[in-house]
Amino acid sequence: MNAKNFILVTTLVVFGFESLISKTRVSLKQAFDKKMITAKSICAGGLALNYSVTNLLKDSLIVIIPAGWRFNSDAGKMDYQDILVTKDQILVLNAHQTKIFDITGFCCEATKGGPQKGAKYTLGKLADSNLVSLARYLKANPIDENSQQYSVWAISDKKETSSITNNNDSLASLLRTFVSKIKGEPIPWYTLLKKATITQSGAVYDIPLRFKANINYVVPKTCYSYCYIIDSNGNKVSEIFGQWLQPEKTEYFANFNVIGLQKGKYKLVLKNENNSLFERSFDI
Repeated sequence: MNAKNFILVTTLVVFGFESLISKTRVSLKQAFDKKMITAKSICAGGLALNYSVTNLLKDSLIVIIPAGWRFNSDAGKMDYQDILVTKDQILVLNAHQTKIFDITGFCCEATKGGPQKGAKYTLGKLADSNLVSLARYLKANPIDENSQQYSVWAISDKKETSSITNNNDSLASLLRTFVSKIKGEPIPWYTLLKKATITQSGAVYDIPLRFKANINYVVPKTCYSYCYIIDSNGNKVSEIFGQWLQPEKTEYFANFNVIGLQKGKYKLVLKNENNSLFERSFDI
């Protein structure tokens, strides 16, 4: 390589390196506070936002939307659930560039309608400390979307922590423990798999699917026993089994369908002819 070409290549490399390191890197709050950007946020449908951002600088810009950032619904009378970001979102813009980014998150107002395409959202702000702690946990400990959604609702709307479930229950158990600690409540003794559905009108419904729990009991001798569910009025609403129990077996892994049971308080009961072997409350 001759000297002229070497100087040219070196100049290009240095220029490329300088352009790389010259990018200003800030948080979204800093970008707004320092008037580096303008933006607008529109629901793209479901849990996604079209986030249109304009870089006002003569320099390229990297903007970080941190886990725990909350976009609030700004749709007037047709108010929808706010959206919580649970992982850092990185926006890269050239000088004076306007670009639309896809921002995804999770609903955090279960009593309101699901986000609808075209609905306006604010530019956002950090959520309260409990939701920020949860978002940072989810960023560091990935898990499926259903588990994330119910963990957010467990804190934002005080939904049951027991609804945080996953095929890999060791992951879900750690998340339930984390959420229970934030809420200052006992770790649930059972899990209740639910599925959230959103109608075309935006209404959000929980569908209870499956109940799971480890039940420990003591029987002094072999006896025929029944396991069933009663509602808050004491009415039997579902029978799980009738079978012989042995004194050397003192554990039952409950795993049964609860589709069709209405929202409310219930008890799981294990009883033989003379004694109640197990009786404990749970919520749907």
